[in-house]
Amino acid sequence: MKRPISIRKALITSVLLLTLLPMLIAMAVSVTLFHRETGERIRLENQKVAQTVSSAVELFIARPLVMLKQVRDAVDEHSKNDLSDIDRVTENHLEEDPIFETVSFIDANGDLLKQVAADGRPLFIPKINYANSPIYQKIKLGSQIAWSEPFVSLRTGESVISVGIPWRKGVLIGTMNLTYLCKLVEPTKDSVKAYAFIVSPKGNLIAHPDRALVGEKESFISIPQITAGFSGTEGTYTFKIGDRRVIGSVLQFKHNDWVIVAVHDREHAFAPLYRLELLLAALTIIVLATAYYLAFKRIGRISAPILSLSEFSKQVASGAAVADFAHSAGYLEIDELYDNFRKMSAAVNDRERDLQDRNEELAATEEELRHQVEEYLRTYTALAEEKAKLESILSCMSEGLSIQDLDYRVILQNNAHKQMVGDARGKYCYEAYQHNDAVCTDCPMQGAFTDGTSHVKLAQVQDGDSIRHFEIVATPLRNPQGKMIGGIEVVRDISDRMKSDQEIRRLNQELEARVIERTAELELANHELESFSYSVSHDLRAPLRHISSFSSILESDHSAQLDEQGKHYLARIISGCNKMGVLIDDLQELSHVSRRELNSSRVNLSRIFGTIAAAFIERDPNRNVSFKIEDGLEAFGDERLFEVLLNNLLSNAWKYSSLKDEAVIEFGKKIIAARPVYFVKDNGAGFDKTYSDKLFAPFQRLHGAEFEGTGIGLAITQRVVHRHGGKIWADSVEGEGATFYFTLKS
Repeated sequence: MKRPISIRKALITSVLLLTLLPMLIAMAVSVTLFHRETGERIRLENQKVAQTVSSAVELFIARPLVMLKQVRDAVDEHSKNDLSDIDRVTENHLEEDPIFETVSFIDANGDLLKQVAADGRPLFIPKINYANSPIYQKIKLGSQIAWSEPFVSLRTGESVISVGIPWRKGVLIGTMNLTYLCKLVEPTKDSVKAYAFIVSPKGNLIAHPDRALVGEKESFISIPQITAGFSGTEGTYTFKIGDRRVIGSVLQFKHNDWVIVAVHDREHAFAPLYRLELLLAALTIIVLATAYYLAFKRIGRISAPILSLSEFSKQVASGAAVADFAHSAGYLEIDELYDNFRKMSAAVNDRERDLQDRNEELAATEEELRHQVEEYLRTYTALAEEKAKLESILSCMSEGLSIQDLDYRVILQNNAHKQMVGDARGKYCYEAYQHNDAVCTDCPMQGAFTDGTSHVKLAQVQDGDSIRHFEIVATPLRNPQGKMIGGIEVVRDISDRMKSDQEIRRLNQELEARVIERTAELELANHELESFSYSVSHDLRAPLRHISSFSSILESDHSAQLDEQGKHYLARIISGCNKMGVLIDDLQELSHVSRRELNSSRVNLSRIFGTIAAAFIERDPNRNVSFKIEDGLEAFGDERLFEVLLNNLLSNAWKYSSLKDEAVIEFGKKIIAARPVYFVKDNGAGFDKTYSDKLFAPFQRLHGAEFEGTGIGLAITQRVVHRHGGKIWADSVEGEGATFYFTLKS
């Protein structure tokens, strides 16, 4: 429903709308027409300027073309096959009309043959080939006239442009100063707010009233309206040049690809119109204020008696005593309303007295009935709610439920209970369920009635060829006073659960037996493998030691009898023996780590790492290595194995950072997923993460001979970490270093 408003506001609004709306419409129409007229005037002026400049430029560019053709004809006539007289013939024509700075003669292969200057100064002609230049390519493709993009002359340092025509299967090119074209657009600049300029297809300024901009690319070249002009789209648009909005007309030249743009500053062009709009707005505000003041004064006199009548009607509606209103409002319609309200008030008072007497009689009766109805509704609602809850609970239960009185008579069953034992309402439970004449000896309900607590019974029922298992729970039922009035029996079918329990027990027994069997096999295989590795490495020491000893004797006592190649082979045998010895030591260390018994205690890892680092520095004092060791890092485990772990990780970092001028090795701890993670980080050679799965495999190396090693060290670190219930992994950026992370069982 529409919200009502006061008469005063309605009248004032109507007066203002009738006064202001026609004025606003007239202003809007006038401003629109003025805008359209001003825009059309500027468009015509721009197009006139653009067409005038276009005509002047097209007339002017005929001059250099005629000049080039005259030079070409004169050279062909006098020189023919002899090019020695080209300079004299060309200079004679350039003296008559010095429009060109230079004239260049290019043969069919694009090589520069001659270049003649208008000022007669000798020119140094480098070996230049124009075969790939745009102007040469255009003429070779069949164009009779080709214009170049503006460029800076090396002779004068000013902006110039070249025009070319065919000559003896080659090209004749004349280069002229852009000042001539700038003079044609300078008259268009009547002020800083309006001017015209010429643009090449690549966005270079060919002519502009401001000669300093000629040859440069301006930001407005990227304006779509201007770039569309190169494809023949002409028109007048509004766009931005720099931070100014302009109205510009775009026109394409007929005989080349240039575009001329004539622009007017929009703010300057529309300034008189903006001043007119401000004047009209001020006039509107003055008229509106005057109309509002006069309407307020006049409408106040009209609405005063109406407001008085409204107050009078409120008194009548409230039933208050209303005095006679003898004052005339001055308006006939309002005086009649006052008379009608007085008569209506008197009639309403008489009728109200009659109704009041009747209402008092009915009030007492109504109050009594209301109390009775409320009590009935409360009782009915409570019963309905309890019934709905009970029915909903019973129907949703998957277990069977029945209620029995103290004589074991079934007084209620849900659907699940009926499906299990049949409909037994009104019957004794022992007759309906077990077909007995008396209460069963193991009846859980009897126990519940006896001690007042819940009792549970498991029962088996033969169902055809299968046996069904039931769980029966009996609980006493009491009234609000706590007196036992019956019992609740819940029956659950647990046949599937019993079968699942039996199957789980059977599977657990089978799994436990398999685990014991496989564990024994694995332990035996590991023991045999470790014993074999240890025995092989031990048995290899004796022959290897003999080979090394005899090779050393041969080198020391009989080296004079060997040539250089023999000495080289002998040195390689000794080196191989040494490397084989280190490999056997590493294999025995790996076997020892796997077989030795753990002797766990609280170990200070920071102290162990610092001791190993000091030993490395003492062994190689010339290395420039910085260590960053976090203090107080501790772990629970075998101290000897922790020394092996940290020694191998530090040895790995020391080795692969050996090529760095300033090596940095760091040992610290992070918290990842609420678990401590230790790490050893270096800034060495790093590795390709694609092959990170080979890092901890024995004898696998990711680098070549530039780094020594047997490929066993990281396998040993993994074995130590696994024996302490942890895991180890690595991250690296090739050429920037590597970080090895490991965890230990708390």
